[in-house]
Amino acid sequence: MQLLHVLAIAVGLGADAMSVCAAVGVRWHGGRQKFRLAWHMGLFQFLMPILGWLTGSRLAGLLETVGTYVAAALVFAVGAKMMYEALRAHPGAAAEGARHAVEGGGDRRGADPTKGWSLVVLSVATSLDALVVGFSLGLKGTAEIWWTSVTIGLVAGGMALAGVVIGQRIGQVVGRGAEIAGAVVLMLLAVSFLL
Repeated sequence: MQLLHVLAIAVGLGADAMSVCAAVGVRWHGGRQKFRLAWHMGLFQFLMPILGWLTGSRLAGLLETVGTYVAAALVFAVGAKMMYEALRAHPGAAAEGARHAVEGGGDRRGADPTKGWSLVVLSVATSLDALVVGFSLGLKGTAEIWWTSVTIGLVAGGMALAGVVIGQRIGQVVGRGAEIAGAVVLMLLAVSFLL
């Protein structure tokens, strides 16, 4: 497979990760959060083509039809949760969250989607299409699965990091409204998976 073809696939697959990370980065954009998002998005985008390649065509048809709905539901759920947390925060919540962080209590404005199951859900949801790419590579008998997967993972990780930075900049300019906008973007992205 030619390098330009692999890069085009990688950019296409990384677009979802970048969009999700931009929405999340509006509010959660610390150094560790950037690293966690970029690392996990890249790791899952790297692993899914290999998994798809190994399982071949057995699950390809099922996951190609069901996977889209699963990804849409997962991303929509995270967006809805972000919306709920943004709307329930009272005007002093940002200052209160900063005070708790300084005092060692952490940010109490809501659960951080760059940790735990939320991060896994986002990583899986944005990489399901990479699984299907792996299936198709397996069906074609492509032997270059490893360098293809590494390229996909690196590009997705870089695009995820860029997404967080973009989201951070938007959040600094727009403020709390950007949190709501980020949640709306996630929910719209989930709907776009179905179109």
